[in-house]
Amino acid sequence: METIDQEKELRAKKSGRFIAYASVLLAVIYAIYLFVALDNSVVADILTSHHIDATKNAVGNFINSYRLTGIMYLIAYMCGLIAIWNQHTYLWWFLFAVYISQAFYTAVNAGVIIQSINHVKSGFMTLPLWITIIGSLALAIYMLIISIKRKSTFNR
Repeated sequence: METIDQEKELRAKKSGRFIAYASVLLAVIYAIYLFVALDNSVVADILTSHHIDATKNAVGNFINSYRLTGIMYLIAYMCGLIAIWNQHTYLWWFLFAVYISQAFYTAVNAGVIIQSINHVKSGFMTLPLWITIIGSLALAIYMLIISIKRKSTFNR
């Protein structure tokens, strides 16, 4: 009986480390998207393509509100580091909610943003956005499958 518990604990630690490192990687990639790919020129292109005056104030307001929300997601991603040391059920479901909401939040405006990044910069600069959406969705699906398969969290 003890070996089964040890095996569960080992699986939980492995999945915790995987989720933690994947969260940090996604946080870094999302930060690149927020602060490198999405700049004033891209936002100005988004606004002008929708027939909105791209004044300095309008661009600043748009980018500040978008980045504020993005910073909250960055902090939430970094909470994934806790999974290295503590594989608590609440952490599992918090991170699941972060991944799902991040994927859908980012995907809502992705078409317009990708089009403007392509127009102003290059297709290569859209990769951080694509990786963030696909990575978040993949992690959420991974977590959901584990929860259904093991009827528990962190692969116990």
